[in-house]
Amino acid sequence: MSDLEKAIQFFHSQPGMDKLFSLFRQELLKHRKIKGYVKLETFNPVELESVAHFFQVSIASLKNKGRVDLEAFDRKLDSPPFNGLDLTQLLEAYFDEKLLSLSTKEERKGYLKNLEEEFSLLKDWIAYLRRNTHDTRWIQDLIEESSHQFEQYVLYLSEGIRLLPSRPIRLSVFSQIITLDADAFQPSQPLGKLWLHVLSETKRLHAIEPITLPGSKRAEDKLLQDFNLFREDISDAVTVVNCYAETQKGYHAMWEAAVHTRSVLTVPLREVIKLTAVYPAHQKGIVWVIDNPELFTRILDEVPSIPMICPREKWDCATWEVFDRIEESGFELRFVGDFTPKSIVRAEELLLHYPTQSRTWKMDIQTYLNARDLTDYLRDADCKLLDKHHLDYLACLKDEMKDRRQPGYQMNVVDDIIHDLKRFYSK
Repeated sequence: MSDLEKAIQFFHSQPGMDKLFSLFRQELLKHRKIKGYVKLETFNPVELESVAHFFQVSIASLKNKGRVDLEAFDRKLDSPPFNGLDLTQLLEAYFDEKLLSLSTKEERKGYLKNLEEEFSLLKDWIAYLRRNTHDTRWIQDLIEESSHQFEQYVLYLSEGIRLLPSRPIRLSVFSQIITLDADAFQPSQPLGKLWLHVLSETKRLHAIEPITLPGSKRAEDKLLQDFNLFREDISDAVTVVNCYAETQKGYHAMWEAAVHTRSVLTVPLREVIKLTAVYPAHQKGIVWVIDNPELFTRILDEVPSIPMICPREKWDCATWEVFDRIEESGFELRFVGDFTPKSIVRAEELLLHYPTQSRTWKMDIQTYLNARDLTDYLRDADCKLLDKHHLDYLACLKDEMKDRRQPGYQMNVVDDIIHDLKRFYSK
């Protein structure tokens, strides 16, 4: 038997509770929320004793007060043996009816207008719901089914927006913080679907655009990640070598052992977020960001002590978190990438993000001319991608690439790169 069924059985057995619940029902329908109070002037001594026993107060104290507040009764349901039952839920089960359904458009619009005034962080989203467009029919159904439950959802959504993380966090942990239920914000749950709808609203460029929910699991993950929320934190990872790391407890033993054994680490986001600092295991004070995994391997074969990072093709959260910790530790990021539009864009994003502590290396016109692939050509879309950012630092190189319309690859000049790095690290 569930807690709700046990509660219904208990209250049916208590004198006066049927009368009290009938009065509660009237107040609930009047205010459309748990609000107001009922007077006890019509309750006989036996009925008053039952109510006093529930509140664990004396009959005299209850008679002196002369009323029962709905909010006070709801708070009392948080205690054992009721374990946090909601008064609205209890009354609906007791009378076997939906008490706070909103069946007409006018009722729902008035209800949403009140929510819009109460929850300012969701003002634009609720205003969109008030338009009652076809794409929000599923939300209107939730409101019609139980406006009280929907209001609870809105409270959680508002708290979610207020507490959006600045650092990565698992969605289950975030959900636990907001609702005390680790699964509540999962997209498969009603609240989780509403959460995606709210986040989609914040991504709109203009208020006249419709709010479009993600159409696939990958799109859902992308939307959540845009707000530092992750359903899982294992697949997002970054590869590092010859770098130390620290946590709040001190040196990280795994990173330290990897340096001493010249081992390469592929570290998932789950472990990266525990770090407070990352820095090179070399007095030169530079961490090399090698955008090409084959180049990373060749360099490591010949210069085994060089501190390097090899991000994945898409720079996910784990990569940027490691970059942040290197920058916060006061060390330099030096980027080595191919002469392709995507790699150029990544170089510029690094330079923009860390303007005082990042540089590119071997990404000049002469190296490009030596590294060109004469059998490959850049398409118009590729050349257009080169205009995504406008930094003087790489402007001449990008102009040369547009003129020649050929990509270049650092593996074509790998011997020169290794020669220069060996000389640099032999000093």
